Formats: sequence, structure tokens, C-alpha cells
Amino acid sequence: MHYAVTNRLVIKEVMEGGVTLATQTSFLVRLRTKLFEHRGLLVTFMGIFCFASQSILVKLLKDEVPVIELICLRFSIQGFCSFVYGIGSGMQFRIQSKREALLLLVRVSGGLATMLLLYYAMFNMSVAMAVSIVFGAPVFVGIFAWIILKEPFLWRDIILVALNLAGVVLIAQPPFLFRSERLDSAKKTELLAVVAAVSAMLLAALTFISIRLLGLINCSVSKMIFYYSVAGTVVPAIAGLAMQNWVVPTCGTPRYFIIMIGILNFVYVSFLSYGLTTAKKSYFVSIVNSSQIPLTIILEIFILHEIPNWISLLGAGFVIGSALGVVFREGALAKTKTMNRDQQEDERVQEEEDVNEQFRLQTDTRGECSTGEQ
Repeated sequence: MHYAVTNRLVIKEVMEGGVTLATQTSFLVRLRTKLFEHRGLLVTFMGIFCFASQSILVKLLKDEVPVIELICLRFSIQGFCSFVYGIGSGMQFRIQSKREALLLLVRVSGGLATMLLLYYAMFNMSVAMAVSIVFGAPVFVGIFAWIILKEPFLWRDIILVALNLAGVVLIAQPPFLFRSERLDSAKKTELLAVVAAVSAMLLAALTFISIRLLGLINCSVSKMIFYYSVAGTVVPAIAGLAMQNWVVPTCGTPRYFIIMIGILNFVYVSFLSYGLTTAKKSYFVSIVNSSQIPLTIILEIFILHEIPNWISLLGAGFVIGSALGVVFREGALAKTKTMNRDQQEDERVQEEEDVNEQFRLQTDTRGECSTGEQ
């Protein structure tokens, strides 16, 4: 009797263990499926972390390397990575047309000037606030698209531009609006850095237009990155030699930081491109991309020990809100276009069915008439 009870208990424990194991396996399968479905967003977030990390590294090299030399070394490393990737993926390096060459020139020139101004802003103001200002570039894309591509510019876009400009003013905190701020040499340098960041934002918006036009002529992202990296290596090198503003980085940490900046930026661009191509909806990637500002603020607090005041944080929030407004607007427009396209398709199918039904009725009527005549 005791032996039978023991056997039943053992069987029960084995069955319960099997159920638990099956439940755990099912949970792992569901988790793996969800991660695979949202791999684009996860990869984008990892790329954003790389961007925030390289922004902090740029700030740490302020007193070690001139900004032009830092840009040159960063692009040389990025160009080497993109060249290796292009060789492995069979990328066509040759420019196909004059239009592609012109658009690549605009993209390279605008992107290089944007990077120079952004690095100058990072050197002379809060890294997170500089990134916040440049992050508002999509808001001004609407203005350039209205001017260049003749796209509509609605009252909602005007509100988003006003919100973005209000955020920039709160980040800059000019003394003529904020009486608590003194116009000393440090404040003048910071205001000049804000002007550089705003200029970088406008140039980045113009660069987005050129990237969009390059996408319309089927120019690959790898080719854009490669030529961008080549120009970013050659032009700063010539400028640095002409101004005799070239130093050899000291051994140890500065050299490692420069290498990490180039690699992290290449990873960021590659991961963002992968996220845009694999995510179900591209504006989800844009929403995830907005987390670069909080990540940069957190890293700046813990690594650089710089804590922005609440007014600057409010301004950063305004900039993020304006950029997210653009994202949601684009999502709504895409949804409306999809609904209209589906409605047109349904109407076309209904018209074809009506024509077929009318033809069938005419055929039946003719058959009946032929039968009556016989």
C-alpha cells in the first residue's frame, strides 16, 4: 500500500514538473518570437546607446584633440568600416548619374558642416542640450520640403516649429529674456555654441531632403555613408593642415576614445538603417530614436557630472515634443493614404464585379431571346 502511494506521488511530481517545463518552454518561445518581431526597434535602441556614448566621448576629448582633427579621425575610421562592409556586400561604388553626384555632393557638404557645428557645440555647451537642439531637425524638414519639393506646409507644422523654437530659447536662456543669467565670457561662448547647434539643425534638415531624393533614385545607404566618410576624412585633413591645427593624440585613453567614436558612430548609422528596413512602421523607429536625449542626459550626469537645470530640461522636452509631433503627423498621413488606397482598391473591385454582373445579365438576356425566337 505504501509502495503504491509513493508511486502515485512520484508520478504526480513528474507530471507537475513536465507541465512547469512546458510552460517555461512556451514562455521562452513566445519571448523569442516577440523579440524577433521587434528586432528592428531593439537594434535601433542599441544604436542610439552607441550614439549617446560617442557624444560623451567627444566631450571627454575637448582638451586633447582639435575639433577638425577629431572629425577627420572619426570619419577615417567610419570610412574604413563602411569600405569593408561595402566590399563584403558587393556594393557598387561607382556613381551612376550626374543627378546622383549632385545629390551626394549636397548630402556630403551638408552632413560635414552639420558634424563640425555639432562637435563645436558639444565642446562648448552641455552635450545633451546640443543633441536636443539638433534632434529638432525633422521639424524644419517640412519647411525645406515645402520650398524644394512643393509639399504642403499646414498650420500644424507652424505650431511644431514654434514649439521647437521655444525649446531652443529655453535651452539657450539668453540674458535679455532671463535676467538671472549674466552675459560673461562663458555665457557668450555658450550662446555661440547654441547658434552653432541651431545651424547644425537647419543643415541636418536640408541634408534629410537630399537623402530622401537619393532614396528616390535607388542610391543605397552604404554608398551614402562611404562617400560621406571619404569627404569627412579628406576635407578636415586639408583644413587642419592649412591652419596648422594638427596634433598627435597622446598614447593611451585619447587614442582609444577616437577609435571608439568612429566605430560607435558607424554602428549607430548601420543599426538605425537596419531598424528602418526591418521595423513594421518607420515612425516607431523615430519614436525609439527620441530616447537618445534622455540617454545622453543620464550618461552626462553619471560620467561628466553635469546636471542641467530644469529650464533646460523643459526646453529639451519641448524639442522632443515637436519632433514626436512630426512623427505622429507622418504616421497619421501614412495611415490616411493606406485607407484611401484600400478604399480605391475596393471601389475598383466593386466596379469590376458590377461590370461582370451586367455582362452576365446581358448574356442571359440574349440567350433567352434566342430561345424564344426558336
